[in-house]
Amino acid sequence: MWPAGLQWDCKTASKIVCERDGSCRTDKGDGAFVLSYDNNDVEFPDGKVRIKRHYQQTVRGSPLQSEVKVELADNRVIWLTAVDASRTYSDAWVGAISELKGGVVLMESQGVYCAPRK
Repeated sequence: MWPAGLQWDCKTASKIVCERDGSCRTDKGDGAFVLSYDNNDVEFPDGKVRIKRHYQQTVRGSPLQSEVKVELADNRVIWLTAVDASRTYSDAWVGAISELKGGVVLMESQGVYCAPRK
């Protein structure tokens, strides 16, 4: 992911919200954000959140080349993998951003699509 750039434009799809009673619903996604490795943060519409740590891993036997995990200071986690499953490098990455919560809402998860900033 990093060889293609240090800033990535990401867009979210619908959000899955699961509550303590076991029910889940879909809501509108939060929109776009910028994954900025050079500034070590993620720029959401409501402000920046520091990247706590990030790493890339390859899973033995996986058809995908690699996966990227980005842990944020506010406990959200972004999981991304290359779109192209042919074991060749791709500039487009897809995945999810998830956040565990306390209280009535236990978890929110959104689909994410990221591409290098032009």
